[in-house]
Amino acid sequence: MTSRTWMPLGIAIVVTALAVVVWRARNRRDIVPGPIELGMKWKNYQDLLSWMPLVIGVHTAVTLLVSGIGLRLFVPSLELPENFLGALLGLVEIAVALSLIYGALTRFGAIALAILWLGGAILFGPLRLVEHALFLGIAFFLFAAGRGPLAFDMSLERLHRPVERLMPYAVPVLRVLTGLSIAVVAFTEKLWNQPMGLAFLAEHPFNFFPAIGLAAIGDPEFLFIAGIVELTFGILLMSGVFVRLFTLAIWLPFNLTLPMLGWPELVGHLPIYGIMGLLLIWGEARPESDRALMEGVAEHDAGQMRAGGSGGAGDAGGAGDAGGAGDASGSAASGGSADSGGSAR
Repeated sequence: MTSRTWMPLGIAIVVTALAVVVWRARNRRDIVPGPIELGMKWKNYQDLLSWMPLVIGVHTAVTLLVSGIGLRLFVPSLELPENFLGALLGLVEIAVALSLIYGALTRFGAIALAILWLGGAILFGPLRLVEHALFLGIAFFLFAAGRGPLAFDMSLERLHRPVERLMPYAVPVLRVLTGLSIAVVAFTEKLWNQPMGLAFLAEHPFNFFPAIGLAAIGDPEFLFIAGIVELTFGILLMSGVFVRLFTLAIWLPFNLTLPMLGWPELVGHLPIYGIMGLLLIWGEARPESDRALMEGVAEHDAGQMRAGGSGGAGDAGGAGDAGGAGDASGSAASGGSADSGGSAR
């Protein structure tokens, strides 16, 4: 184990241990308040959480759609072979993307996404797919939570509902696998592969230290520091402490690259943006958050049933009005009161 492994790993573990100590000293309370602490009503919180599977599903679908059409697996660096196998994997990506967009057979789409990840691990090697373990987390989350509202699955009245026994694990698994992705990328793209990192910095001058008077920090040092920071954030996210705070902290470096790297970078980061949005709302894993999401989806169910019932009642009401009008006319012709027609209505 070289110094480019044990030193960053040691720093990340020490920082995470200190964060855990502070978190426990604060009785496991986050520093950044969540929606409920900011005054959001419980019903609105339920509704907000119920939409998050849709948000994550659609964000992920865009990445899968672009990757499948471009004959890539999840990201541009994983080029699929131009043969039957590559075309098949690309087609599965497109099918999963459409499943997530329309909310049609979402759980089968989630299973297919997990199989895609496993197939990629065989094709490209496990380490390169562990860099993208977040897709495995997304697959588990959508399998557990369903796709929520505005889904074709909702018309089947059961396939869109969260799996109650899996919900306590849905967000923690997603969070841990996302943190694992960030931590592994810190090693494979910065700490262990310095030539690749330096070539990237030569093309995209992200090293801002000389501009603020720290000329001694060249590209090799910047790459090492960036790797340590990314690794630390990944392990902190996996630990589950101060989730909102560290999610906000991660947001800045993820967005700094967009103006220089353009649309491919945005498309590649969309699933992470969806996950970060969920983590900002969810915070630390608590049973009430699981319950809120399930109750929010149930409320959408009830609303759909009420809408269907009111439509039927409206039709019956229309028929009743017509009948009432006829009765009123008959009563008026026979000298009866028109009010009887009104009361019939």
